[in-house]
Amino acid sequence: MNKLKLLLLVLPLLWAAACTNTNEVTEQLGTTVYFQFEYVNHACGYTHQGFIIDQAGNIYEYSQPENWNWPSEDKISRDLFNANLEKAEVRLAEIKLNELRQMEIKALSAQNGSLSEAKHVMADAGVESYAIYLADEGSGELTRYLLQNRGDFYQKNTSKASDEIVSWLITIRGEEGYSHEHFQ
Repeated sequence: MNKLKLLLLVLPLLWAAACTNTNEVTEQLGTTVYFQFEYVNHACGYTHQGFIIDQAGNIYEYSQPENWNWPSEDKISRDLFNANLEKAEVRLAEIKLNELRQMEIKALSAQNGSLSEAKHVMADAGVESYAIYLADEGSGELTRYLLQNRGDFYQKNTSKASDEIVSWLITIRGEEGYSHEHFQ
């Protein structure tokens, strides 16, 4: 019985230490990380919608935003990126910070993955994109790293961390959308 009591006393301390360690790792890296899901379709009219998750766990949803600022050669200034966030609405749900920190660490790994060759699969279906944006703390611009495209074209980042982040983003999205079958 004494061992059980000791375990019950020590377990919360071990859990807190694990959470603190994850937070310390991302803070020490000094990197800003954003996650994005985006759907764009130009067939039969124009559709543009998605969401961005910031480092506080806020989810910024957008649908048909006017004057959207697109990255140029996978780079976008912080000012233009923040202007995009201002065109979005914050969803009431927030991401748990411990879960978010784990995904941030995976994002740092995913940035080093290579991209598969783009494969044309459909026509007029549009493209679902899953991406991360990273920047060093003092940098004035963010770099976009593609994790996956699905729809008219299929392309993916080959890192295991990328697949894990995409699965997480699909969970937040609430539906899978186009299947992953064309990656096999």
